[in-house]
Amino acid sequence: MARQYHPDVCDPSKKEESTKMFVRLHAAYKTLSDPVLREEYDCKLSSRNSQGAFRSDFAYQCSRKKWQEQIHELKRRSNMTQKEASWGSRMRAKNNSQTKDS
Repeated sequence: MARQYHPDVCDPSKKEESTKMFVRLHAAYKTLSDPVLREEYDCKLSSRNSQGAFRSDFAYQCSRKKWQEQIHELKRRSNMTQKEASWGSRMRAKNNSQTKDS
C-alpha cells in the first residue's frame, strides 16, 4: 500500500490525496511496529469497544498498568529531584524531617 500511495509514484492528479494517505499509512506502521505504541493502541481500542458498565479484563489491566507506570515515573522524578537538589535544599529537607520526628 505504501508504494501505491507514495507521493513520488502516484498519479499527479491525485498527489494531495495520496500524500495524506501515505502519511496515515506511515503513522499506522510506526504504531503497529513499535511494541510499546502497539500496546497503548490495543488498550485504547479495547476500552472503546467495551463501553458502558462492562469493561473487558484486558481494558482493566491496561488502565491499571498505565496508572502504575505513572506512579512509578512520579516516584522516580521525585527521587531524582531530591538527589539533584542543592546542598542547602538537602539540609533544609533533612532538618524539616528531623523536626517532624521530634
